[in-house]
Amino acid sequence: MSTPSIIPQPSIPFPPIVTRPSPPSPLVHLQLDGIAPDLEAARPSNPKAILPPRRRHPLLPGFTNSPPFTTFLRNNWSDILTQLLCLAAAELLYEFCPPIMPRYFPLYPGVETSGWGIKHSKPYLSEYISTLVSAIVSFAVPAACMGAVALWGTRRFEEGNAALIGLGYALATSTLFNSFIKVFIGSLRPHFLSICAPINPPPFPGAGPQHMYQVCTGSTKKIKEAQMSFPSGHASAAFAGFGFLALWVNAKWKVLSDGGHFRDHHDDQGAQETRGARSQRVHHWKLVLFVTPLCVAFLIAGSKVRDEWHHPSDVVFGALVGIVFAHWAYKMVYRSVYDWRTNHIPMAEAREEQDKME
Repeated sequence: MSTPSIIPQPSIPFPPIVTRPSPPSPLVHLQLDGIAPDLEAARPSNPKAILPPRRRHPLLPGFTNSPPFTTFLRNNWSDILTQLLCLAAAELLYEFCPPIMPRYFPLYPGVETSGWGIKHSKPYLSEYISTLVSAIVSFAVPAACMGAVALWGTRRFEEGNAALIGLGYALATSTLFNSFIKVFIGSLRPHFLSICAPINPPPFPGAGPQHMYQVCTGSTKKIKEAQMSFPSGHASAAFAGFGFLALWVNAKWKVLSDGGHFRDHHDDQGAQETRGARSQRVHHWKLVLFVTPLCVAFLIAGSKVRDEWHHPSDVVFGALVGIVFAHWAYKMVYRSVYDWRTNHIPMAEAREEQDKME
């Protein structure tokens, strides 16, 4: 049996492989030019730049444009220090400085039944809301609300920073102002006679007025406290903190916008803008949101009348002090207070935009 013969196949020539020359490296040019290559120049100055971006935590997403902590301190250290000094000075005045002006009051048998006695002989009751609780609530609640919106809502650092710094402006300055008025002016609290427990003078003429600490037999510390009724510190702090929060809510949700009123314009474009703004009705829930901080402030301030620690006039004046400082502080950190077009823009952001335009 014959084996099959293997027929050789013709070889197929492959095309030659053509390689393109790679462009010369920049280092070659540097070497040819006689310049030593800088190997460190290609490296980023910040090692974190070559790392992939970190995933943001769903509960703490952070701000999108937050500066380094050193930059934050450099821009805000003077404001923070001033606020701390105002609070420290207010506390020192309130605790260690006695009332400056002397207080005179009528004292005779049966004074409790007179008009003045009925006004100042209320029973001594414990405070419904203490001074410490009022101070913490007046700062912590507005700060938490505004900080939460800035952190989880807009995520803009300038917004949160302006809100918290402005809140500190209002509370620290109104507290210092309130302490000055208490020490230099003040007035007797509704429960003054209960704290004083005065010695009943003998029923004969010629006794004349006596010094308060010679007539009163109560605790010296409580007697001093009972002379600082005017103005109400609770009302001042409550309306400074929650009043600032109400202004911030108005700016965020445009509760008190100018759209409800026509204005005289010299051009048609301005008139169209006004009519367009007027057609946007403000929803009722925004009004409820705006009134809620003011309701909390009224509750804190009104509790001081209910527990017989303040007269109504003390609370009204303290509330006015808080409202005034809340408006001043808001105008210092935002472009406007009630202009719906600009009252949500922080002053720092407005300055940055102005610098870019220039």
